[in-house]
Amino acid sequence: MSGYPYKSFHELSVEEIDWQRWQKLVNTVADLFSAPAAFVTQASNKGIEVLVASELPTTHYSPGGAAGMDENVYCHYVVQNNLPLYVKNAEQQPEWHSNPEYAEDNYVSYLGYPILWPDGTPFGTLCVMDTQTSDYADQLVNTLELMSEVLNSDLAHLYTESQLRVESRIDPLTGILNRRGFEEAYEQYRRLSQRLGRKAKLCFIDLDDFKKVNDNLGHEMGDKLLQVFALALTEVTRSTDLVCRWGGDEFVILFNSDKEVNSQQLIARINEFVHQGYPAHTIGFSSGVVTLDLNQDNTLEHVLIDADKAMYQQKLSLK
Repeated sequence: MSGYPYKSFHELSVEEIDWQRWQKLVNTVADLFSAPAAFVTQASNKGIEVLVASELPTTHYSPGGAAGMDENVYCHYVVQNNLPLYVKNAEQQPEWHSNPEYAEDNYVSYLGYPILWPDGTPFGTLCVMDTQTSDYADQLVNTLELMSEVLNSDLAHLYTESQLRVESRIDPLTGILNRRGFEEAYEQYRRLSQRLGRKAKLCFIDLDDFKKVNDNLGHEMGDKLLQVFALALTEVTRSTDLVCRWGGDEFVILFNSDKEVNSQQLIARINEFVHQGYPAHTIGFSSGVVTLDLNQDNTLEHVLIDADKAMYQQKLSLK
């Protein structure tokens, strides 16, 4: 059975991650919990794969080792449900008796938290295992959750460090990326998504009847409208997304999402934010969303053409 849809960080040797810091963090977890083993795992195309293991003789698994999709290991539950899991004593929970971590390696206790990609989908887990039953204090459990959030921030940094925020690449009216800034950041973002096996989507947006606003209400009101709309885009997107004023009344968003529903939710959130802060009849917009094919070199020109076609189809459907 195949694994999760993400390439292995262990095999890629992702340089943007401070692996020494992750190693120190995992060693600290094992020490805090007085446990024989702690891990950072990834939900990769190999299954649940160990990325970092505590440096203890009692730690049975090494980086690069993986449990397949057909193996009933604790971390599968965390990843597939995007929820923490605390098993105090697997012996008393029959659902874990087939787990090789318990049945073969005697890891009877498990506490794990999901590590998340910036869009909220699970990357893997931060977990601690013990061969003795456990009853951790709430403060200790909360500490592991806090440590998982440190790893979440590191994953977000993979994207934010590639976004160039200098004056010549920012639209002076709206404060978001201009065309030049987006074109430069797009290629870095696309390559990073391709290398990590993550879906990237581009949303092309065109304001409806913007010329009428300028003609009837004046350019000052038109500029205000553009600023409000740009603010809406930044409010409903993540810091790791690319938001751009492409030109005139056109905007572009590039974001990672492994959930098809997220595209519709994004458009709905933009609508909601705009209409809360500005008269609804003044701002309408059309949009087209396309998914980048990770197996091809998606030039920005071709992706924008496809997104423009999708937007045009949406306009036709509303007539």
